[in-house]
Amino acid sequence: MVLSGVQERLAPWLAPTLAPVLSPWTSWLFPRRVYLEIQDRALTALALDGGAVAWSETLPLPEGVLQGGHPQEGEALGDLLGDWLIERGYAGARLRAVLPWRASGWRLLQWSASAPDRPLVDLLPAELGPEAFGVPLEQLDLNLHPLAGGGEALLYGARADLLEAWLAVCAQAGLELDGLEAAGLCCLRAAAAAQARWLLCAEAEQCWLLLLRKGAPRWQWPLPGPQRASALAEALAACCGYVRRLDAEALETPLALVATAGGCPELDPLLAELHAVLPAGVEPLDPLGGGAMGLLWGLALPELEP
Repeated sequence: MVLSGVQERLAPWLAPTLAPVLSPWTSWLFPRRVYLEIQDRALTALALDGGAVAWSETLPLPEGVLQGGHPQEGEALGDLLGDWLIERGYAGARLRAVLPWRASGWRLLQWSASAPDRPLVDLLPAELGPEAFGVPLEQLDLNLHPLAGGGEALLYGARADLLEAWLAVCAQAGLELDGLEAAGLCCLRAAAAAQARWLLCAEAEQCWLLLLRKGAPRWQWPLPGPQRASALAEALAACCGYVRRLDAEALETPLALVATAGGCPELDPLLAELHAVLPAGVEPLDPLGGGAMGLLWGLALPELEP
């Protein structure tokens, strides 16, 4: 690349007295990675420096700007997102984003082919689209993740028009969108890193309990959101009996908790409620140490691994 090594040669000029002046220009020349958690009422950005949090902030959104992760006012949202990152020194950043849970769906498939030689949509039964995702397969962007050991794969899907809407938002913001991932995939990635046997994924309005086997989800239950901590704890206690019949050993391990940063209440009261009903307690997954950042951690993991 023509710009290879230029950043290092500029380093001696970036003295503390010049940094405030040059910072906007260097951010445009050398765009940095920003991870973005998308929730209907908030966007949360994360930038890392050597695996440590360099910057993290949640930007509240007016009601109706996003619905199920789908931009309703794309141009205004793009201006807001672009201005926010410029003000924080991340102009022209390269984004990787994670959608809200209900913006995508998944299915566990029996799958032997490692790399399909035909379009994926041609290899799947047509009824799978409406049953699993609510729309025909042709209207979806599909991603297949073969599981270790062979024979199975996780299929994730999100509406193609949703992805196109976010590409337009990022173009309006002057940002490069490198990836848009499903919340379920990021949760599973975080759980696998912690070798969790069962997992609670918590967004502001709803939670999902997943029972895992060999790192893949085998069962999923929708549960009350963390703002209704007592109702959530009661529902989890009821689920424990079912989990005991399916995988008694899972109950001997802490329940892994992956929480969103945007819109979730303080975790301490929730953790107290959950500890009271779970045999082995609960373990929040947040190695970044920035609060409820487990979902963003799962998003960032592929680029953090050596």
